[in-house]
Amino acid sequence: MGQITIEVPQRIKRSYRITDKDYVRKLSKDLENSDDSPRESVAEDASDIKRARKARAEYQRTGETATVAELREEFGL
Repeated sequence: MGQITIEVPQRIKRSYRITDKDYVRKLSKDLENSDDSPRESVAEDASDIKRARKARAEYQRTGETATVAELREEFGL
């Protein structure tokens, strides 16, 4: 028996058992071809981690902080 793990950005737990081999092949192919494939997410996460580490180092060096309101104004949110 094989397993496919999908991580989602919500706190939900679901478990499905699929016994149709043709359906599993199609599902696997669709997941691999999706816009948010695991390979892209891993690269994006690594990039986010790198930026966070750089920002933390800058904060530790300067001690400079910003409020949420200042950040919203800076980024036009």
